[in-house]
Amino acid sequence: MNVMVIGPAGSGKSTFVKNFSEFLKEYDVKTVNLDPASDPIYNADADIRDFVRTEDIMREFKLGINGALLKSMDLTLNYIEKLIPEGDYVLFDTPGQMELFLYSKSGLEIVKRISDSGWTIAIFVVDSNIASTPENFISILAQNAVISLRLLVPTITVFNKCDIFDIDPRKLLKEVDRIEGVLSELIEKLSEFIDYTTVRYRIIKISAIKGTGFDDVLSAMNEVFCACGDIS
Repeated sequence: MNVMVIGPAGSGKSTFVKNFSEFLKEYDVKTVNLDPASDPIYNADADIRDFVRTEDIMREFKLGINGALLKSMDLTLNYIEKLIPEGDYVLFDTPGQMELFLYSKSGLEIVKRISDSGWTIAIFVVDSNIASTPENFISILAQNAVISLRLLVPTITVFNKCDIFDIDPRKLLKEVDRIEGVLSELIEKLSEFIDYTTVRYRIIKISAIKGTGFDDVLSAMNEVFCACGDIS
């Protein structure tokens, strides 16, 4: 199973990949770094920086960081087949700039080629502290739906750093009704996005750094492709 680990900068994606791969050590697990701008914090079985480095692209093409990141994605397509190892679980660590995958043609093509190689899901890693208000929580639900739509793969939402800041998603949803002002109707409508996310069925809280909640993540991953039902 291919597992695309997606989330904003600072959400704990790389820590999740590092420690979740250790949790899966009884399986044939592989890790892949798809961030051309950062060295992995784990022993990657495949690393885009062996072929494409964003800092080199900046110098060679005289680009700023954003242009160099986009160019790096374009060049990654030349090597993507070398970045898809075989294994029971293959964890792909993606850049913090989610738009590189969600809104660039190269990023979407990378995901498509990975998906073509076997069962593929996305894990959307969210910083629990960021999701601690009704407004932010609703925006995260909307992001989850957008990720599924753009990448065309099932997406599991995982609330990370719950050892530092715990949240109660059901309580946050109830607080939506108390929001006043011009955005109240918009927020209320966006709350319906929960029906298109895994949060509707299962709320997964983890601490990537401590390794807690990984059992729930693995169970949800396997149930996505289970013929016996959904991840309820």
